[in-house]
Amino acid sequence: MDDEHAGPQTPAPGADDRLLVPLGELIRAEDAPPAAAVELAKQSFGLRQVDTELAALVADSAVDAVGTAVRAGAGETLPRLLTFEFEGPSGTGAPQAVEVEVSGSGRYRRLLGQLHPPGAARIEVRQPEGDAARQVDADDQGRFVVAAVGVGLMRLTWHRPGRNAITTAWVRLD
Repeated sequence: MDDEHAGPQTPAPGADDRLLVPLGELIRAEDAPPAAAVELAKQSFGLRQVDTELAALVADSAVDAVGTAVRAGAGETLPRLLTFEFEGPSGTGAPQAVEVEVSGSGRYRRLLGQLHPPGAARIEVRQPEGDAARQVDADDQGRFVVAAVGVGLMRLTWHRPGRNAITTAWVRLD
C-alpha cells in the first residue's frame, strides 16, 4: 500500500505555531476589535455562573426625578438612589431587592446599601476596569457601605447562605 491511500497526515500539535503566531499578531495590529465589543465581552464574563440570578434596575433617581425638587435647594447635589429587584420564579415568596444610595464627587463614589429582605450577605462590587471584585459584608439588617467605588460601570452581586447569588444589571456611576 502506498502513501496516497493512507489518508491525510495530521501534523503534530504546535507544528504550525511558527506560522500562525506572526499571522495572529499581524491581524490584531491591523484589525483590532472595537472597544465596545471588548467592553461587552468583559461584562458578559461576569455571567459565567449559571446559578446567579439577574436583578433588574426598577428605579433610578437620575432618570425618575419625581420628588427630588421638593428636597433639594437651588444648586444642591442630591445622592443618586438606585433600586434593583429580583422577582424569582412565581410562587417562591417575596422578591429580593437592593436599594443603593450613591454619593460623592470627583473620581470616586460611596455606596450605602440596604438588602430586602434584611439579612447578612456577602456583597461583591465589580467594575470592568478592575481585576477583581471588591467584597464587603452586609450586617444582620442587610446594611452595607462600599467606599471609593470608581466612576464608570458597576454591578453588585450578593450571596446569602443557601440561596443563589443575585447580581444587578450594569449601571453607570457618573
